[in-house]
Amino acid sequence: MIRRSICLALLALMACAVAPTRAGKIDIPDNAITVKVGQVLYIAFTADGDNLVSPRMFPAASDTEPMVTVQLQQNGPTRTLLITNGYEKGLNYRGVARIRGRRREVELPVSTVRGGQQSVLTLGEPFDELLLFEFHLSS
Repeated sequence: MIRRSICLALLALMACAVAPTRAGKIDIPDNAITVKVGQVLYIAFTADGDNLVSPRMFPAASDTEPMVTVQLQQNGPTRTLLITNGYEKGLNYRGVARIRGRRREVELPVSTVRGGQQSVLTLGEPFDELLLFEFHLSS
């Protein structure tokens, strides 16, 4: 009896120590960038400290200001997200995958792209569009 009480107490303590998970709908800001399969986007931001706000789309890359290039490709059943960081600092962002006609959204892990480098993220779950948001620079 005492052993059972101790086990229940330990399980309760462990449950309290676990980080809370996101429940329900994900809060996506109005200025989120929507990327569909097959698109290539060239994006410039306004810097507010280390936060990148007010995304602006361009038809091609520019040499005058740093840009982020986002490309979403489909290779068979998988989709590949390529993000090129034109900034000197690292770039962090969040993302959500959506399937048209469904309420379900899948949040991607928070990703970081080193300054001047490209990241590749392969996604196996089918979706129609990605929403990228909360861009900020890190050292």
